[in-house]
Amino acid sequence: MEIAFKKIAKESLNFELVKEEMRFFGKVSRKDNGLILLKANLIGQISHTCDRCGEDLKIEINEPLEILVSEGIYKDAIDELDVIEFYDGYIDFDGILQSEIESVKSDYHYCGKCQN
Repeated sequence: MEIAFKKIAKESLNFELVKEEMRFFGKVSRKDNGLILLKANLIGQISHTCDRCGEDLKIEINEPLEILVSEGIYKDAIDELDVIEFYDGYIDFDGILQSEIESVKSDYHYCGKCQN
């Protein structure tokens, strides 16, 4: 799912994306000329393997997200929020969702047997 930067105004625009067992939903609004503020939630579960024994497991996710989305190169490094840059005039929500899932997977996760 993509939305053009020029379609997003100061008033919030709702979005929702469901992929497999994940639900990514929230609002986007224009912060200033080249920046969009994305406030969202990521809820669901993803399949992963235990980082110790290799057993399959499900990771439960319930994360609030607040991200700046930049149209082009982001120049102001003072902001406290994470920034994602897009260069084709569109915000790619599938790409943001996949990036957040991979970020969760990059952490260490252990099955019930290996947590002790």
